[in-house]
Amino acid sequence: MHHYGWHATNTRPIFYLVPVTEALSVAVATGQCPEARTTVVRCVTLLGHNHRISQGMETPEYRRVAFQRFLAFKDLAKEYWQTFIV
Repeated sequence: MHHYGWHATNTRPIFYLVPVTEALSVAVATGQCPEARTTVVRCVTLLGHNHRISQGMETPEYRRVAFQRFLAFKDLAKEYWQTFIV
């Protein structure tokens, strides 16, 4: 099972994919440190070496790329959460 999440730093969205195992779930629920390492996949939207890291949604080109990533992320998350919707 995977958990999908995102957060924004200033105006730059970052998307995450977190694999959740039974062992990780039990460790979190009991307040323990899990024995196995959890590798989180992070997708940061960058425009290339000519753009400052501080540039975000105020740049039209960045908005276009970030929106494309959001749509792809939304499809992944929707597909995942559909199994839990009754």
